[in-house]
Amino acid sequence: MKNIHIVSGGDTKYFHLLKELLESMNKLKIDKEVKISILDGGLKKKEIDYFQSKKIEVVDPGWPSKVAKLRAGSKNYLKVELAKVHLDRILNGSEFIIWVDADAWFQTIEALEIIKSVLKKKKLAIVSQSSRFIPNTMVVKKFYGSLFFNKNGPYKNAKRANLSKDIIDGLVSSPTLNAGIFGLPRKAPHWKKLRLWQDKLLKTARTRIFTITQLSLAIISYYEKLPYEAIPERCNYMGPYRWSKKFKKFIEYYAPYEPISIIHMVARDEMRINKFFKISMLDENDNKIKKSLRYNAQQK
Repeated sequence: MKNIHIVSGGDTKYFHLLKELLESMNKLKIDKEVKISILDGGLKKKEIDYFQSKKIEVVDPGWPSKVAKLRAGSKNYLKVELAKVHLDRILNGSEFIIWVDADAWFQTIEALEIIKSVLKKKKLAIVSQSSRFIPNTMVVKKFYGSLFFNKNGPYKNAKRANLSKDIIDGLVSSPTLNAGIFGLPRKAPHWKKLRLWQDKLLKTARTRIFTITQLSLAIISYYEKLPYEAIPERCNYMGPYRWSKKFKKFIEYYAPYEPISIIHMVARDEMRINKFFKISMLDENDNKIKKSLRYNAQQK
C-alpha cells in the first residue's frame, strides 16, 4: 500500500479526534504502509509539533481563491473542507489519494483494500447514502395533504445554488455521495472537474460552503458521468451500530454482521467533545447496550 496517501485535517477542536484517527492507523500498522498528511485548519503550534514528532506531514492548504476566503469569513477551518478537491495539487508523491474526515477512525484495514481496488480502475471510490442501513433514503417535507417538498440532499443543494434545470432535474432522486471518506487516483480527470464546480458554486451566495464538495461530487458523478463506484457502507459507516462482545468490534447492524472498517461519527457533536459519551445500540444477540463510538473509549 506504499502508493497510497491518506489525508485528514481540521482545527484545534478536532486535535484529539485527529490524534485518535492516527492512533487507530498505528494499531493496524497502516502508518507503516502509507503516507499520512494532516491539513492545518487552525491547529495550535504544540499540536502541529505533536504530529510532526510522529513523522506526520502537516500542511497549511491555504485558500483556493480570494472569493473562498471572503465567503468563509472568520471560519478558518473551512479551508480544510475546500482543500478536499485540491489534494492532487497540495500533496506530493503517491499514486492514490484517500480523504478521511477527522471524526472517523479505522477499525480494520478492509476499507483501504476495497478503495484501492476501485482506484486502480481510475474511478472515484465513495459511499452512497442510499443504503439498507438508512430507512429513508429520500428526504421530504410535508406541504399540504398528499403534497410533499423534495428535500433530497443533492437536489436541494442544486436548487439553492440556482444550477441549470437539467442538472437539478438530474439530481432529483440521486442519493448523497458522502464526502467524509473518498478516494481518487492522483491523475484522475475528476480533480479538475471538481475544482471547476467548486469555483462556480463559491460564486453563488446562497450556496453553503460545507455542502460544496458533496454537491460537486454528485454533479461530476451523476450529471457529467465521470466513473465512480459506490463502495460498501462499512468503508464509511454512519450507523446504526451493533457491538460484538465476542470479537470486541463494531459490526454492521444487519446480517451478515460484517465488522465495520471505518467508523464515521457523523453528527455526533457531543461525542466529538466527550469520548465517554455513550449512545444506545444492540449487541450481536439484540441486547440493548450503551457504548461510545470514540476510538480511545475502546482501548483498555
